[in-house]
Amino acid sequence: MATKAEAIAELETRYTAFRGKVADLDDRAYYEQWLGNWGLTQLLAHMGGWFKEMTFAMQRAGRGERPTPEGVDYSNADTWNARFSATASPGKHGLATFDAYFKRYIEAAKALPEEMYGADATSGKAKIGNRLLQGAGIHHFEEHTAELETWLASRK
Repeated sequence: MATKAEAIAELETRYTAFRGKVADLDDRAYYEQWLGNWGLTQLLAHMGGWFKEMTFAMQRAGRGERPTPEGVDYSNADTWNARFSATASPGKHGLATFDAYFKRYIEAAKALPEEMYGADATSGKAKIGNRLLQGAGIHHFEEHTAELETWLASRK
């Protein structure tokens, strides 16, 4: 299981690579529909929304609280994704929002103590820091980079 430094480095690498693929696109590209009924605007809002939610989860975990607030259920991702995409900022403003949410997300990850990363000695399961970086960050970039690359190739 990755240490804090390793997990954060992987997240930063994936963010930089993903962002580099969209940084030079013109505003029109953000409105093209290519991921179901989503375009780049909605995809960035979706990913940024999860960064925002998991930033709060890390802050709670860092205070010794349960990462998910009482009464909140993240298991129905479709509901959350619809909520995030509905609040999408259009065009380059959406990229700026995505960047701002990512910045807060990675700052929250860096603020977690080292002992919240790695694997539990007894169970071998990933600790909370790794889980919160994996789901909303590292895995999310993995998942959407292939889709993004396919769309970008189709535009040539």
